[in-house]
Amino acid sequence: FPEGEELYACAEEQVAALEAQGVDYVVCLGHLGIDAESAPNRSVDLLANVDGIDLFIDSHSHSTLADIMGVTNNTGKVGDTVLTSTGTKGEYIGVVDTGTTDQDQLTEMMVGRPISLEIERPAVERGEKRLSVVNLTCESSEGVAALNNVSFDAYGGEILGIAGIAGSGQKELCEVIAGLSPALGGAVLYSGEKNGIPVQENLLGMSPDEIARKGVSMAFVPEDRLGMGLVAGMDMTDNVMLRSYKNGRGLFVDRAAPKALAEKMIGELEIATPGVDTPVGRLSGGNVQKVLLGREIASEPSVLIVAYPVRGLDINSSYRIYDLLNEQKKKGVAVIFIGEDLDVLMQLCDRIMVLCGGQVSGIVDARSTTKDELGLLMIHVEKFDDEEAAG
Repeated sequence: FPEGEELYACAEEQVAALEAQGVDYVVCLGHLGIDAESAPNRSVDLLANVDGIDLFIDSHSHSTLADIMGVTNNTGKVGDTVLTSTGTKGEYIGVVDTGTTDQDQLTEMMVGRPISLEIERPAVERGEKRLSVVNLTCESSEGVAALNNVSFDAYGGEILGIAGIAGSGQKELCEVIAGLSPALGGAVLYSGEKNGIPVQENLLGMSPDEIARKGVSMAFVPEDRLGMGLVAGMDMTDNVMLRSYKNGRGLFVDRAAPKALAEKMIGELEIATPGVDTPVGRLSGGNVQKVLLGREIASEPSVLIVAYPVRGLDINSSYRIYDLLNEQKKKGVAVIFIGEDLDVLMQLCDRIMVLCGGQVSGIVDARSTTKDELGLLMIHVEKFDDEEAAG
């Protein structure tokens, strides 16, 4: 089945067909919705209560454990409802009763060791303003309005979360700031320093190379890891070199330094790979993301933009990514985190900006906001003060 509202519509239309065809089971892949009324969860309830059909839900994300426990414990079917967990190497671990287990036990079964489900949010004094986006307006690649007068500030020592329904302008926002897409108007003002020399630039209209030549220290981890971020057929050393090869002089490229960095990343980031000569396309999603994020962090940015960095990753890899982002926050980096899991955004970030239809519908304190408030902002644009947008 597809995702979102299409999933629920599809489920409604095909329930009768499934019964008539004598289907024995339905497999649901991916994560569930953010609340009990979301389309995926309603679809699960609908399918789970069809007589004669067993429902299998496949997920490895920590954020959906509560949802999975909820739907498996309330299907209305006769008999015990159980959850199956597999280990990090694909072996069978065991089956537990939903009514007697909890998220901690399931996480330990999945990871192979006890792990806290609490995401750290270190207390760091907010630093200087590193990025100021003013009235940014742009179109998508299809020529449709994507951003409309978007304004916000990002500060060092802070993680600014970006929330919104898919297609609300998140992709375009990242790419315009990084110099990968053009804008129709506005400004992207950077303030930092390079080798002790102050750097202040309006980045709008600059290419990534021009941004780097201006002394702007910025890194971008895109949503498309093996399309825009890394080259699947190249090994770790060559992918690391993509960040630095233009700094070389002469006809020959120095591979020693990139190789040393790749080996260091394997140790520090716990990247599971046969070696630096293995093509990154052969690595798991979590390890690919560690390579990409590790390479960008190695450039010592003052602004780090990450788009859906834990999408599709297992619990262990996800929490390692959160740790890496917090380490950058502690170093005074301004981190912009585009995410889709509201629980993660509320636990990890300091402030959350919500996009709705390409506009900023609100900027809230992550410590005091609620999922209800964020949900309303995601579907409705309200006016808010410029001071609030600034921080």
